[in-house]
Amino acid sequence: MAAMSADIRLPDWVEAWDMPTAPVSDVEAMRLAIALAEENVARKTGGPFGACIRHDASGAVIGVGVNLAVSSGNPLLHAETVAISMSGKRLIAGPAGVTLFTSCEPCIMCLGASHWAQIGRIVSAASRDDARTVGFSEGAGTPQLRAEMAARGVIFEDGLLRDEGSAVLRRYVGSGGAIYGPQVRGGSS
Repeated sequence: MAAMSADIRLPDWVEAWDMPTAPVSDVEAMRLAIALAEENVARKTGGPFGACIRHDASGAVIGVGVNLAVSSGNPLLHAETVAISMSGKRLIAGPAGVTLFTSCEPCIMCLGASHWAQIGRIVSAASRDDARTVGFSEGAGTPQLRAEMAARGVIFEDGLLRDEGSAVLRRYVGSGGAIYGPQVRGGSS
């Protein structure tokens, strides 16, 4: 078997993006996550999800991500896991005091990755129900994992700029964007 590897590469337009300078407020960080999702859809480089990670003490954005699952053929490359990966060494060096901002409430995989990355706070825009309404199924177990993480001190804040986050989902589906991932069959997820 040949050597195998996996590289995560953000689209060129993300690399050229004019990132905000520190300090970045919660609203500015969420606007960045939503703008990344919107641009990812507009440029047809992935799904309607964006994320960024902010170091809270400095207010600096230390990593960003967009959904690359379909464009890369790698189902693990959700916006949150990409942002965590792009923040890697900075998280390992000192994960305490970082917030993940995501354009939509994270799925169970992204919550698990956030747990292992020691993200202390997760702020989302669109809700899991908003994603389900347009056809995405985030799967079972999310409420239970959230409860366990909250019991360990992780702070969850949902609905920051929810209307803007859910509008990206609706525009994506309205423009013919493909629904990918697990599909709801005969009931709720």
